[in-house]
Amino acid sequence: MSNTVNDIIKDQIADDVCAMANDDIWNVINAIANDYGIDKLPYCKDNDTFIDTLIALKVADLGI
Repeated sequence: MSNTVNDIIKDQIADDVCAMANDDIWNVINAIANDYGIDKLPYCKDNDTFIDTLIALKVADLGI
């Protein structure tokens, strides 16, 4: 069974990252590089992959 609080936090992170990407995908790319290191940048040109990567990194930081 999933913890609803964790699900809400994940949804809020996803919303924040998507809003960041809607402004400019470079905001997401720079956030990954600046906060987690350039080695965490996915090797692709797909915007969804950058978004998913930042969400996963932020969720992992919280340990959920």
